[in-house]
Amino acid sequence: MNLLILLLFSAIIVLIFASQVAGRLDRLHRRVSSVRSTLWRRCNERYEIVHKIPKIDVQNAADKAKRLADQEMFSDEHLYAESELTRILKMHINTLDMQSAQIRLQDARRMYNEAVRATLYLRSWRISRWLRLSGRAIAPKYVDFDDSYLNEN
Repeated sequence: MNLLILLLFSAIIVLIFASQVAGRLDRLHRRVSSVRSTLWRRCNERYEIVHKIPKIDVQNAADKAKRLADQEMFSDEHLYAESELTRILKMHINTLDMQSAQIRLQDARRMYNEAVRATLYLRSWRISRWLRLSGRAIAPKYVDFDDSYLNEN
C-alpha cells in the first residue's frame, strides 16, 4: 500500500514538472517566432534604406538578398546574400541611418539566437525528449550572417 502511494505521488510530481516544462517550451517557441519576425522587419528596414542609395551594386545586392528571403527566409543562400550585402555596404556606405539600421539588425539577430539557444537547451532535456513535450514544433535554427557595424573597417 505504501509503495502504491509513493508511486502515485511520484507520478503526480513528474506530471506537474512535465506540465511546467511543456508550458515553458511553448512560451519559448512563441518567443522565437516573435523575435524571428522582428529580425525580418530589421532586414526589411535595411533594404529600404539601401534602396535610397544611388549605387547600383548596393541595390543589386539588396535585391538579391530580398529575393532569396522571399523564397525561403533565412536559408543558407539568403544568409550568404545578407553577408554579401553587409560586405558591400561596409565598402561603400557609412551613413548614420545605415549604421543605426545595422545596429538594430545586429541586436535583433542576437535576441533571436538567444531565444533559439534557450529553446534548444530545454528541448535537449531528457524529459522533453522522452515525453515529446515540444509537440510538433520544429526545432529552431540559429541565424548567422555578417551584420557587423559599418564603421569597423
